[in-house]
Amino acid sequence: MSEQPSSGSRPLLPGQIASWLRLVCFIAAALIVTAYAYLAVRQAPNEEADRRKAQKDLRADNAKKAQALLTEPARNADGTYRIPVKDAVALIAADVKVIAKIQAAAAPAAPAAPAAVEAFVKASDDQMMRGAAVYARTCIACHQPTGMGLPPVFPPIANAPIVVGNPELPIKFILQGLMGPITVGGTTYNSMMPPVAGVSDGDIADVLTYVRQSFGNQGNPVSADQVKAVRAATAGRTAMWTTAELGLK
Repeated sequence: MSEQPSSGSRPLLPGQIASWLRLVCFIAAALIVTAYAYLAVRQAPNEEADRRKAQKDLRADNAKKAQALLTEPARNADGTYRIPVKDAVALIAADVKVIAKIQAAAAPAAPAAPAAVEAFVKASDDQMMRGAAVYARTCIACHQPTGMGLPPVFPPIANAPIVVGNPELPIKFILQGLMGPITVGGTTYNSMMPPVAGVSDGDIADVLTYVRQSFGNQGNPVSADQVKAVRAATAGRTAMWTTAELGLK
């Protein structure tokens, strides 16, 4: 009689083996994911704590350096020494002039005041008559009765800024003469004006006043004292003035 195999020792079928393997793999994967999540959650607080500690250490180091700048002398990279900030502040505070300079440097610059315009003063009839007489005697041949000169040799003195400007320049022309190129009214002249001989300070003042208030010019009168001052200042000069020397173009 043959023996029947026991049901308890029946071998697993291939399908059952595959099911068990899938179950084992699923459990292992679940365990790995759970462990990774646990480690990630556990590590995050540690990283945050490390970051906060690093920030605290940095603040402490900066505070230490700042305190050193305030209270301790130190050597600069170029070998010089700097004094503590608190000492520098104390020195500045003790010097009112330094504070004033700092305030002045920080304050906005005040707008420049407009240049004062000299009020026009009309010359007396007597001075104009005297000036006309001197002009007829010493100037009329070159600059003509109209003040228009003789282009391109002798420049005009009518409507001429150089005539009504600083009277010191034409006084010098009369006393020592003038040479060199000069442009008037768009025309360049390169002739020579010799010094005018035999004229007094009063004569020069009168003729310049006449020219400055004739031919369309409007300049204030010139006094004998002004001529006298220029004559004294240039007494040692024997050479003619040049246009380049006087800044004339």
